Amino acid sequence: MNKMYLHWAKNLISVVYSKLLLLFGISHSKSVIPKGEYCYSFNLKDVAIISCPYYKPLGKELNGCKYLGVITDDSIFYDMCKICNENLD
Repeated sequence: MNKMYLHWAKNLISVVYSKLLLLFGISHSKSVIPKGEYCYSFNLKDVAIISCPYYKPLGKELNGCKYLGVITDDSIFYDMCKICNENLD
């Protein structure tokens, strides 16, 4: 089996598990969500892009958010625009 498919499967299980936790009232920390309108931030010191740990690619057309427990094919989320509305400052 292709390594990429295993990565996507692991991400899918992770998002579904997070949704189950949310249904039982267990939520994730907001502190690790990057500030701004996107699911990533820039580190100018190291010249690196730091993506949100809750953003999960799930294949060619699907993406997930562990924080919300959402799986979507929305092109806006594919562009890593936030759907959680956390840390928008």
